[in-house]
Amino acid sequence: NTGLTLRTIRIKDGIAEVRAGATLLNDSNPQEEEAETELKASAMIAAIRDAKGANAAATKRDAAKVGTGVKILLVDHEDSFVHTLANYFRQTGATVSTVRSPVAADVFDRFQPDLVVLSPGPGSPTDFDCKATIKAARARDLPIFGVCLGLQALAEAYGGELRQLAVPMHGKPSRIRVLEPGLVFSGLGKEVTVGRYHSIFADPSTLPRDFIITAESEDG
Repeated sequence: NTGLTLRTIRIKDGIAEVRAGATLLNDSNPQEEEAETELKASAMIAAIRDAKGANAAATKRDAAKVGTGVKILLVDHEDSFVHTLANYFRQTGATVSTVRSPVAADVFDRFQPDLVVLSPGPGSPTDFDCKATIKAARARDLPIFGVCLGLQALAEAYGGELRQLAVPMHGKPSRIRVLEPGLVFSGLGKEVTVGRYHSIFADPSTLPRDFIITAESEDG
């Protein structure tokens, strides 16, 4: 349960030291991994260089706070980046409360959320009893947004079957086709390149009829 420090800035005596790293996999390309570390470091360096303009940029971001007044309950499935996900939601102006799975029923009544977000995580949805979380949320008529494992959990909870990819898509790009444009894909083209990091997928042929597939990867 250790956080991953993929990129950091250490400031001492007026000097900023930037460190960045990448994940090595069995099929990693050394040149691409090196380029990734340089890309990560460049963001930190840019943050230092642009520090003086931070206030102006923050003012522009405030204009798009569409989540103001929205309370989100973020369910943490032991994911390393759950707080990054929470920060993305907070940037919209939403109030985010993060709780570790399993979620007791009284948590929903205590926080009174407008939206429940199921985070990514290792393993499979059954490892975290996601069905119980989904059942409790829907019993209160709460909308649910799932990310990675969270999305897999929603598919499985309503009768969909999960499969294992023949080759894990860990840190690999893919083209996806947007089938149903909406808020999630607003401003994007019909085909875009996205980053993937998963080895489990929901078999589309097993999904309930009232499930709408909004986008699909080139491998289906």
